[in-house]
Amino acid sequence: MTGSDGAPGRAGHPPGHDEEDPYADVDLAELPDWWRRNVEAFRDHRMRPYRPPQFEDGDLVPELVRRLESELDVEIRIRKRIGPDRDEGWTVLVDGRPATTLDRVRTEEGRSVYAVTAAEFETAVRDAVEA
Repeated sequence: MTGSDGAPGRAGHPPGHDEEDPYADVDLAELPDWWRRNVEAFRDHRMRPYRPPQFEDGDLVPELVRRLESELDVEIRIRKRIGPDRDEGWTVLVDGRPATTLDRVRTEEGRSVYAVTAAEFETAVRDAVEA
């Protein structure tokens, strides 16, 4: 079956259906609390499987953010921004102040990948703290 745009449809499947279950062979109790909670919340809401956001080098965003927040005693948030010209992007806020901007892509499997390495992200955060 195809949709009105000619693309293959997902007839008979509920919203959020995903053929692949990345957690089929994973003991959720072995995952960090934040990860397990997200897996369970996504399942509870019948969404596609949770895949944590990554930097372009594959490092996980939540792990680095938590480490830096603890080490530097700051709050780090990544917020979507839409500029006056409707240009979209993401802003890294450190204690509520803009530190840097990021581009992000969403992969076909539903994972967010930020177009920066973990080391580049860490440098931007540390520079913002020192400023």
